[in-house]
Amino acid sequence: MKTRKDFLDSLDKAKLIVIKIGSARVSGEETKINDFLYDLVGDIRNLRDQGKEIILVSSGAIAQGKKLLVDKSGTGVLPNGKTSLAEKQAFAAMGQNKLLNLYESFFSRVNIPIAQILFGRKDLNEDSSFTNLKQTFRQLLDWGILPIVNENDSVSTEELNLGDNDILSAIVASIVGADLLLILTGVDGFLEGNSKIDLFTEISKKTESLATGPSGPGTGGMFTKINAAKLLLPFGIKTGIVNGEKNHAIGQFFTNETFGTLIANDGFPHRIPTASEIQSHFFSFPTE
Repeated sequence: MKTRKDFLDSLDKAKLIVIKIGSARVSGEETKINDFLYDLVGDIRNLRDQGKEIILVSSGAIAQGKKLLVDKSGTGVLPNGKTSLAEKQAFAAMGQNKLLNLYESFFSRVNIPIAQILFGRKDLNEDSSFTNLKQTFRQLLDWGILPIVNENDSVSTEELNLGDNDILSAIVASIVGADLLLILTGVDGFLEGNSKIDLFTEISKKTESLATGPSGPGTGGMFTKINAAKLLLPFGIKTGIVNGEKNHAIGQFFTNETFGTLIANDGFPHRIPTASEIQSHFFSFPTE
């Protein structure tokens, strides 16, 4: 039976890594956000110095937009009732620039230039769009630029169904043929009762039933993280779920076989799915 230790070597050799940041990591108390970003840019700088290529998928535009509206009103009160799609798209339009400026302020300190990529389901409808998107990622990586990706929330109607960008990060990992998707969250990994599971080589119905829904400012929860990993398994892409609140969480994942949860199965050869496979496979995942 495989253990986490069996995968340490292949994790160390991972060349192209997608890192997903949830809304909770870049919203809330400013000091906490700054501490997280300080660790994040340091870990990514270290990975790049090892010759690895990194793509960041970040939620948080809507949360940043809400904060801007609160600051603008001066009341600390947001519109009452359930937030409509139009309001969420407006929040995203307000917050996207603020979110990118936040990342720019930190990554510039470690000499990592960044670029923004926004896309949605419609951008994958045609082979030409899929190819152009893949080529854009490759060009930015070849230039040494860190792509920062978000769902095109200000015009998309599918945002709520992508699980706080968990599924979007899996789509990005598949488009570029990543070796690893690393999802940063607010818990230590996948918990079964009071025990954390270090490794899954498959995602069973029982595992899915134990995964919980969203908590905090995001829309995902463990359910969509597990499903993102499940979607990537057939293409030989590994997924790690780690606690982004821990110091240097990314660095710990590569060296400590008890840190976080790894979903991996070396019985599946690594390959890049086609545009049609992504359309049929990644947009038909189950929802709670």
